[in-house]
Amino acid sequence: MVAKKSRLDVGLVGVILAMLLSLGVSSLRADGGPALALFQAKCAACHGAEKQRGNLRLDTPAGIREGGDSGPALVAGKPDESRLVDAILGRKGQNRMPPKGDPLSPAEVAMVSAWIAGGATMPAAADSQAGIAKAGHWSFQPITSPAIPSVSNPGWVKNPIDAFALARLDRERVRPSAEADTITLMRRVSLDLVGLPPDPVEVRQWMTRYGGQAYEKWVDHLLAQPSYGERWARVWLDQARYADSNGYSIDAPRSIWPWRDWVIKALNDDMPFDQFTIEQLAGDLLPGATLDQKIATGFHRNTQINEEGGIDKEQFRVEAVVDRVGTTSSVWLGMTVACAQCHNHKFDPISQREYYRLFAFLNNQDEANLVVTPPELGQGGLVAKADKLGKKPKPALEKPAVTSMVLAERATTRETRLMQGGDFTRPGLVVMAGTPAVLPALRPARQDASPGRLDLARWLVSRGNPLTARVQVNRHWGQFFGLPLVETDNDFGTQGSPPSHPDLLDWLATRFMADGWSHKKLHRLIVTSATYRQASGHRPDLETMDPRNRLLARQRRIRLEAEGVRDSALVASGLLTRRVGGPSVFPPQPKGVDQFTQVRRPWVTSEGPDRFRRALYTHFWRAAPYPGLTVFDAPDAGNSCTRRNRSNTPLQALTLLNDPGFGECAHGLALRGLKDCGPNHADPVARMFELAMVRQPLPAEVARMRTFFALEKSRLGSDPQIAPTLLAQGGPPGAELATRPESSTDKAATVLLARLILNLDEFITRE
Repeated sequence: MVAKKSRLDVGLVGVILAMLLSLGVSSLRADGGPALALFQAKCAACHGAEKQRGNLRLDTPAGIREGGDSGPALVAGKPDESRLVDAILGRKGQNRMPPKGDPLSPAEVAMVSAWIAGGATMPAAADSQAGIAKAGHWSFQPITSPAIPSVSNPGWVKNPIDAFALARLDRERVRPSAEADTITLMRRVSLDLVGLPPDPVEVRQWMTRYGGQAYEKWVDHLLAQPSYGERWARVWLDQARYADSNGYSIDAPRSIWPWRDWVIKALNDDMPFDQFTIEQLAGDLLPGATLDQKIATGFHRNTQINEEGGIDKEQFRVEAVVDRVGTTSSVWLGMTVACAQCHNHKFDPISQREYYRLFAFLNNQDEANLVVTPPELGQGGLVAKADKLGKKPKPALEKPAVTSMVLAERATTRETRLMQGGDFTRPGLVVMAGTPAVLPALRPARQDASPGRLDLARWLVSRGNPLTARVQVNRHWGQFFGLPLVETDNDFGTQGSPPSHPDLLDWLATRFMADGWSHKKLHRLIVTSATYRQASGHRPDLETMDPRNRLLARQRRIRLEAEGVRDSALVASGLLTRRVGGPSVFPPQPKGVDQFTQVRRPWVTSEGPDRFRRALYTHFWRAAPYPGLTVFDAPDAGNSCTRRNRSNTPLQALTLLNDPGFGECAHGLALRGLKDCGPNHADPVARMFELAMVRQPLPAEVARMRTFFALEKSRLGSDPQIAPTLLAQGGPPGAELATRPESSTDKAATVLLARLILNLDEFITRE
């Protein structure tokens, strides 16, 4: 019966269509208004603004023209070849539409057919109104260069950043905070720029030598240190989801640390961010690509790899590409385009088809291992020779070959199809590489070829792109102030937070590009501003009106990142090995961590200098990450992390007290304190405090620490077994401490005092 009714309808439609065409339906041929009105009434519930089944939208001309997962909705001038007509008639194997309610009448079907036959023209006004609010969103607008505002107190201003910050405070009738003292500033900027606290003796010497210029000279000194690249590499590694293992349940080890060293060297060399971007996304495609430029493409090899038996390798290859698309958009554009993998983006003007156009850029690569041999390590760089991709080692090498994971473009182009519902087993229409229409158009280097990965990289850092520079300066601002200007730093879309200081954001973005995309110039500009130099003390007047310091009327006290906590302990204890670069290392960790994984990965603790490397170099298993880092909110490397959480938990205090790695640091600090006291065995309390905090302790602080020291000596003296046991738990520093001439009780009490100092809130906080 259904088939007969369909044939009857088709016959009636043909008759009515012939009549309409013979009468001349010029209104339908010239203006699709009636057709759009019909679709709005009959189809919008499933194919409208709120919902798009099959990614087909029929309430706008753009949606009708683009079609859905199955392809174009219509062929202008040919109703019999249009899927839209097939659907409303329920022919050619399609379910009749709409699925609920009354079907279209013969006259309505004929009207649609006549409109298509007449060329399917649509009113231009409808397109101009569709999505106008989203396209007009602030972050999609061109970056401007705002005028520097006038302020109430020009004498407070050290550079234009301060004018923008003070202008906002003037509007709110709030005064800025006083400048922090010089020692606090020098410790603050050291932790921010190089991730390490300064030596207190060097700070005093610097202040004596340079006087009022000590701070600015100190900033320049820090920017030139190799440790600068190590500190900022950690920020980038978070975004790149770096780890030393493949992930999933097997979590086999991988070799990609040469890419990490490339990042360190690039940052120390102040490689312009546009070049930094291009080499990581497409360094292998540059003319005459060097070894380092090929190593740089390891950025997108940081995806997880599933090596379980019986898996569908194509599924996990596709998942790796999906990860790369999401990471690229999050890191450079601050956009959640991953939401469009399965359907058109619900909030931002990104269609599913546009998502797969981005997908196409990253769908034509092989995952190669670059053989690098022989390695010469140091200063964050890799100076090496290499053979062709896939570089076996020659028989005469003396050292084992080092490999690094890279991307290599395929000779044969892989076809990209839209995945219906995001399911790789349901391929839809073929799509070509392209970028979202809401952003400036990509102009490929070759007009006669489809755009490629190198074109995408250059488009991301083009001066006309309104997002990349804004996103980058916003994230870097957050590193120095605890919160970025746009709090949702990975979502610059319509659901994200507006900037607290929009003019300052645009001025910084403009300046960043004008300064040649230089990180060091951007960082120097920020840390030498009066806004950055403010004290971080509590202000009752801001408690209610601005508790989170969005107005920038003070600085913020920031808990150190996980690596900063361990590195600071290594510096205070005098144990830090400052060698830059090289393979990952295995510092002490609690026993049994590997027992919670499907495949046990024994942790063989490093000996010698490698035991005390910066935490940046700690081997990071995805399935069993180093607990001394994760407890302080280090990310799990499963996904790109653009900003870390900062928690405050009892586990953190217990880690500082009991973790074997921090225990060794406590022994090292105690040993250093006793050594510095000299032959007269002066009180080590003040010296140990200064080594940890840079500043000298207040008299009240000295008194409390001496009281603690005396109580611990008394307790240890009551049981002669405790002190030797405690000293034996200190690793290499404990072994050296045991040879000191002081009594076991004195040495053990000094270790306990060192543990107390390393557990103080001030020690793990950047003021």
